Amino acid sequence: MNRLEFETKLNEFYKGAVKPLTPYYNKHAVMVFCCTDCQYTFFGKAGHIVGKQHQRHACGLPYSDQNGERLKSVSKRHRIKKKETFKIDDLYKMIWNDYGYKEIAQELRVNPIIIKDYFKSEGLI
Repeated sequence: MNRLEFETKLNEFYKGAVKPLTPYYNKHAVMVFCCTDCQYTFFGKAGHIVGKQHQRHACGLPYSDQNGERLKSVSKRHRIKKKETFKIDDLYKMIWNDYGYKEIAQELRVNPIIIKDYFKSEGLI
């Protein structure tokens, strides 16, 4: 499938409501799409978005299960747990108490690279 065929199928299935935000390379490439009907921005493979019915975007509905049946809701088992949040004051207290960036990252449960980049930007490393 080339770019012109993909764009034709995309407009045929979604009547212009789903727009690609990234360029089309091939049907296996992951692209970013935006639905103008539900204002939802999502990732999807180009071949899936214009492929089988259970792989297409449906406003307000999650995608399908392993058997291709469209889900009406997401089960509790698959819900993302609410992450623990930390206060920025906790970060500053740890910096003042001479914690290393790895110790801070472990304590706050964040990627150490983020804390390391912050340390570099503040001249702490």
